[in-house]
Amino acid sequence: MSACGGRATPASDLRIELRTGAGSVHTGATTLTVQVTDAAGRPVEDAAVSVEGNMIHAGMVPVFAAATGGQDGLYTAPFNWTMGGDWVVTVKVTLPDGRQAQADFPVGVTEP
Repeated sequence: MSACGGRATPASDLRIELRTGAGSVHTGATTLTVQVTDAAGRPVEDAAVSVEGNMIHAGMVPVFAAATGGQDGLYTAPFNWTMGGDWVVTVKVTLPDGRQAQADFPVGVTEP
């Protein structure tokens, strides 16, 4: 949201990529990596990045995490997969000028 209470201007020129690590994704603590680049492929280093994970079935509590970093457009977030199954991870990016972008990523999580 902008300071005046209106809707944020979308940053449609941003590209967001989620990396869950090598191999399959298992329940428990992990680190997610988000890469943010502009339309020309240049890294975006000064954004605020947050992650929200939701299971695709109703009744589960979402998992939230704030990402840190930004060097070379890479942000990391500690994350805890609370249960095996199908998840949707929403990555939200806010630029210093208030523009925002978000992307959804399906993730399958298995028990170890």
